[in-house]
Amino acid sequence: MLRYQLRTASQNLFISQPTLSRRIQELELELGVTLFNLSNTNNIILSPEGKQLLVKVREVLDQIDSISSMFESDGLTENNGALIKVGCLSNFDFSKLYDLIEQFKTQYPNVKFVIEQGSPMELSNGLTDDDYDLVLNLEDYIPHNNKIKTSLFKTNNLQVAIQNNHKLATKKEIKFSDLADETLILIERNKSPLVFDYVINKCLQHGFHAKANYYVKNLDEGLSKTSLGEGIAFLYFGMDNGYLSKKYRVKFLNLNEERSSQKLVYAFKENNHPILDAFLNFVHQNRSNLY
Repeated sequence: MLRYQLRTASQNLFISQPTLSRRIQELELELGVTLFNLSNTNNIILSPEGKQLLVKVREVLDQIDSISSMFESDGLTENNGALIKVGCLSNFDFSKLYDLIEQFKTQYPNVKFVIEQGSPMELSNGLTDDDYDLVLNLEDYIPHNNKIKTSLFKTNNLQVAIQNNHKLATKKEIKFSDLADETLILIERNKSPLVFDYVINKCLQHGFHAKANYYVKNLDEGLSKTSLGEGIAFLYFGMDNGYLSKKYRVKFLNLNEERSSQKLVYAFKENNHPILDAFLNFVHQNRSNLY
């Protein structure tokens, strides 16, 4: 994984991998700090000092962009190039967002989008640290401060995934009390703390302890276990792209206490970013196409 990341980065920069490694080492030596660390999964990640440097570099680049365009008569024209960095939740279906981006680019063809996926916590931190201009995240994970604004992107609710031949499969929706004797499959808490804690607490409210025999790393692993009859998994309505139930041969049921309990919002910082403002207005005007 480490070699692959270095190779990909060097290819994107049109330099050799040894040259990229040497330049990183030279920069770290000059600054007297370590800019990159290895994660537990052997991925390259920014160190705290690296994140600080990235923020400052982006500020400088924004100033350069501002200087280069300060004499233009209109800062927002269809010929202007701009970059919008978007963070989206992993496992969620954002196909309609891509459709909106394509429609938007017919009016602003030089606008570029960088879209990255992450966990709710990663997106929240990324917005705070200016890694993203815009994030699509669960409302409960958005920091509450005057700098960050939110708007409803899509309604969302918690569901369960069960085998097609499960005894509950004849129902259209179920209650948490129906899960009292069921084996539950939960995504690890560090990946999805909101769902993990909510399910555990909801089971306790209904008078039983969650029998969670499996803790998985992602949705695909959970649905695979469900398809094999190893238990009931949880997912959000917004994760279903219309093909998951066929792919894993499972059925999705609403939890009737959970309707519209987890709003999916787009969040952004208020700043002088006319292209981002134009895109947000476009999304707002065409939001009906998301449902």
